[in-house]
Amino acid sequence: MTTPIPQIRDLRRQVHKSEAIYGPIPWISKKFIHPYVSILFTRLLLLAGLTGNQATFVMMLTAFAGAALFFVGGTLGFVAGSLAMILSWILDHSDGEVRRFRGEDSSLNVYMDRFTHRVSYPLVHIGIGFALWRATRDPSLLLFGCAVAYVYQLGVAHHLDKTLIQNERGGVDLATLRSLRLSLAARHPMLGQPLRILIGGYSHFIQHNVFFSLMVLTSLLTWVKPFYLFYGSVLILNWVLGVTLDFTMAFRPGAQKGSESPDSNIEIQMH
Repeated sequence: MTTPIPQIRDLRRQVHKSEAIYGPIPWISKKFIHPYVSILFTRLLLLAGLTGNQATFVMMLTAFAGAALFFVGGTLGFVAGSLAMILSWILDHSDGEVRRFRGEDSSLNVYMDRFTHRVSYPLVHIGIGFALWRATRDPSLLLFGCAVAYVYQLGVAHHLDKTLIQNERGGVDLATLRSLRLSLAARHPMLGQPLRILIGGYSHFIQHNVFFSLMVLTSLLTWVKPFYLFYGSVLILNWVLGVTLDFTMAFRPGAQKGSESPDSNIEIQMH
């Protein structure tokens, strides 16, 4: 017998993502995407009869289509690609809600999800570099896009390595920037709130959803090249800063795993 699909309000309660089970959830997902946006797509996917794995496959197709559109370039390619990537980000929430509603637990689903992020996001940067090179015939722009894609992958591997060491041996601070902020605020209390605002704003700025939203705006204003050169440089410096803080702070005796929060981690995030 087919399980009836409840209305949005009841469905929201059934697929609620518990932080006690899944760990800290970024505020934009917890306060906005899960309760008001992804739930709409979740209901559509459920009404279509999709399983969790099938919903993840839809997310994969959307992400790779979005990445391909960046190679097309131009205002239309950049805007459409950015909107597709934003939609894939929303669907990345919905596939988990589908699984929770159906009571599914699939390792394949987790692998598909991570594979999509590991491949599609670097392709976006290569695509932007390619499109800018094709428009300007400046090969340095293609090299820059490839460099940003490579550094993105380094950032992912860097964070995964620390997490593995923490799980195996303990004593790793996974949120060194937060630790630095708290240390500076303890020494100079007047800096506490300014540092929180500065680091919190910086942490949000480097998130994918913010990047693609700004890509829509800058594409319409034909500011893609200066924006991307600035944003890509920030991502490269983000990795350099992260490695520097890790060598000086993360593995000190007595270091503990930092709690995740919007302003606690400078690593490039997947979600």
